[in-house]
Amino acid sequence: MPPDPNTLVPKPSPPKTENRRYAVGILVATAVVLGLGVVVVIANQYGPEASYRRGRQALYAGDRDAVQRESKRLMDTVGYEAKGFLLQGLVCAQSGKPGEALKWLEKASLSKPLTVEAATAAAGCFYSMGRYLETIDAAHAALALDDSRVEARRWLAASYYDLGATSHAEIELERVSKEAPRDPRPDRLLGLIAKDAEQYTKAVTHYQETLERDPRQPDREKILLELAEAQVKDGKFEDALVTLGQCQRSSAALTWTAEASRGLSRLDKAGQYVQQAIELDGQFFPAKLSFGKLLMDQGRAEDAAAVLATAAQLEPSNSQVHFELSQAFRSLGESERADSEMARMREIQVLHRQFTDLHVVAAQEPMNADARDRLAELARQLGKPQLAEIWFRAAAAIRADLTKVNAASRPNLNLREVSGQP
Repeated sequence: MPPDPNTLVPKPSPPKTENRRYAVGILVATAVVLGLGVVVVIANQYGPEASYRRGRQALYAGDRDAVQRESKRLMDTVGYEAKGFLLQGLVCAQSGKPGEALKWLEKASLSKPLTVEAATAAAGCFYSMGRYLETIDAAHAALALDDSRVEARRWLAASYYDLGATSHAEIELERVSKEAPRDPRPDRLLGLIAKDAEQYTKAVTHYQETLERDPRQPDREKILLELAEAQVKDGKFEDALVTLGQCQRSSAALTWTAEASRGLSRLDKAGQYVQQAIELDGQFFPAKLSFGKLLMDQGRAEDAAAVLATAAQLEPSNSQVHFELSQAFRSLGESERADSEMARMREIQVLHRQFTDLHVVAAQEPMNADARDRLAELARQLGKPQLAEIWFRAAAAIRADLTKVNAASRPNLNLREVSGQP
């Protein structure tokens, strides 16, 4: 078959003028593409979004001067002012200036894309200033917009705990524990709450969880001792001995080792441990009380009475020591002294019951300042001045917020309005 003549005859070349136009078109198109690429590169390196990224990176690195520069640049850029306000608020908070930070966060919160972060940061600022109810407001505002905001929930839990509203704190801490499975802090606090409520099995579970998440956390020793205490009081004496085997030698560790040994009827060993505890610290009340109980177990009422009398001087508002003393005196035939100690024990128990009942009220009512004032007074009567101070501070914080004492310095974040809260 002969070839197609059209394939053999070369096509005529376009005129030279057309060639030039074609080449110029290619050059122009290339220049446009390259120009757009340059614009994109410049925008990525020098634009406001890049400035914001650099500001965030500097904030993370602790380079506050760099954050200030990028913040100012953004505040001078139309449409990016809110991000500049946010950076400025965050760096002020990081610098330990929560009051100043709140002023910037108020401005940043008016930009809806930034409201959650601004509200969360504001919660942290309020908390650092001891303004717990405002912390709760800000944290709730953030969570209303983003229920998964773990940091806001942390501030919420911390505020509830410091206000003694442990029922509310537990709910938030359980949620944080679930959503941040590597964070040891929620279970550490949940363990303490359960131990204080005498829910020892529950306390043991939380203490073990926090140690599993971080076996080397800063207050590991304290956690181990609290865990051992909960195990002893829960009747898990062998488990307590295993826990105490990880503790440093101290009066507390030796005393709880003695208590666990006593629970296992190893009285000789218990006596050795508790005497070592007293040798380390002769003013350690739990060791004195433990030794007194042990002496009573051994039928040495006179020795027990002498040890328990010194223990009662160390903590006169402890009901258990008065009960043990009454038992010792009764064994010695000293009925009058026994009756006196029993009467004192009952007086203290009345105060304890009032304290427990009010604690339940405070746990459920975060804004009840009167209950906290009464708790503070009862703690003082029970010989717990540090606990009394905590309750007094909680009551004062509530009243300061409710009476608007700090209204002049309190920024209006408009968070409820922005988040749609009532």
